[in-house]
Amino acid sequence: MAKHDLLTEEEFSAYKAPVRAIQQLTQFAAAKGKSAEQVRVLDWGCGRGRFVLKLRELGFDAYGVDIDPEPINNGLPLFEKKGYNNKPLSVISAEGRTIYEDGFFDFVMTDNVLEHVSNLGKVMAEIKRLTAKDGGGYHIFPAQRQFIEGHLFMPFVHWLPEGRFRKAVIRSCVKNGTEPHWVEVEGRGVEEKTRVYYDYSTDHIFYRPYKMIRNQFNKIGFKVSFLSLQNPAVQKHKLLGPLARFSVTKPAINWLVLTFKQVELLVKRID
Repeated sequence: MAKHDLLTEEEFSAYKAPVRAIQQLTQFAAAKGKSAEQVRVLDWGCGRGRFVLKLRELGFDAYGVDIDPEPINNGLPLFEKKGYNNKPLSVISAEGRTIYEDGFFDFVMTDNVLEHVSNLGKVMAEIKRLTAKDGGGYHIFPAQRQFIEGHLFMPFVHWLPEGRFRKAVIRSCVKNGTEPHWVEVEGRGVEEKTRVYYDYSTDHIFYRPYKMIRNQFNKIGFKVSFLSLQNPAVQKHKLLGPLARFSVTKPAINWLVLTFKQVELLVKRID
């Protein structure tokens, strides 16, 4: 996995930052009448901080946090090499707290992170604490019922209840060569790979209905707007695009995308 490797200048130069996230952040800054330098943004679940570094180079006052110190430590040297020495990356404590004061950030983002959060309430409470009174955020994550589990590359395994049947399906996928081929399991046998992948599916993946995520944000004082239908991949789709723009079929297409493909949402703190 990339988190085990030192972030290099060569890798960063080839990195393609999420365009949609940058667009939402840029629009937020414009709506507030602020320049990039005046917008303090947090990437929650930043890994080695590639997106944070990209935002810094675009002029934003960007920071990143992660629960795992290894990717943080593998990302910081490049930040320091580029002259960013004001703790751009830091580790989230075991209690779920970050080092920043209340309302420190104008904008908080997650990119394919919320599906890895076991205690959603704790994470959202900290995100709220960190978000300024007039702040907002952007979050994107896989839909609960996507057909192929995006981390294991195995069909439907996350639909199945935890237990022997899920493990048997994972074992079958491994035998057929359908697996992510992680460095950690390279050279190991079928049973050991099955154990590692199964444990990952139960301990590190927590898919939830999109309405549950919306309700959690609403509960703590955020207004939620779904953006999934505005995604260019949907708009340019030969079938979904026209249906997503037609008022009669739009609600059904919205449900299909949010349930089976991807959830993309914008939040605004309103309490």
